[in-house]
Amino acid sequence: MKNAFTLIEVIIAIFILAVGITAVLAMFPLGIQIVSSSKMATTAVYLGEAKMEEIISTSYEEISGEQQTLNPPFSAYSRETEVTCFDPNGSSSPNCPEDTGIKKIKVIVSWGVPAKKIELVTLITKR
Repeated sequence: MKNAFTLIEVIIAIFILAVGITAVLAMFPLGIQIVSSSKMATTAVYLGEAKMEEIISTSYEEISGEQQTLNPPFSAYSRETEVTCFDPNGSSSPNCPEDTGIKKIKVIVSWGVPAKKIELVTLITKR
């Protein structure tokens, strides 16, 4: 009696090996997509924080809203700044009929299709 593999056993072993290798290889594109998405989100947070620091360094009276598309290498992103007067009672008004001395600043950075976005919000007071 020989201790050898039959043709059926070899075919089954090759099939199981092929399924396992295919499953492992299918994970690589998903991993690359996740890394790319994380990189884009991290860059968006950086761009939002940079704008927020720029706003904080300006005087209270000069703070205003704007919308801009960024230059390369950040041309895939757009950044919008919303400025509203904040009432301590919880409401906010975009027109600022009465300036309470507190402005609510919201920086929205958008990118990609479908559009993804992050929002950063802070309050700034008169000094």
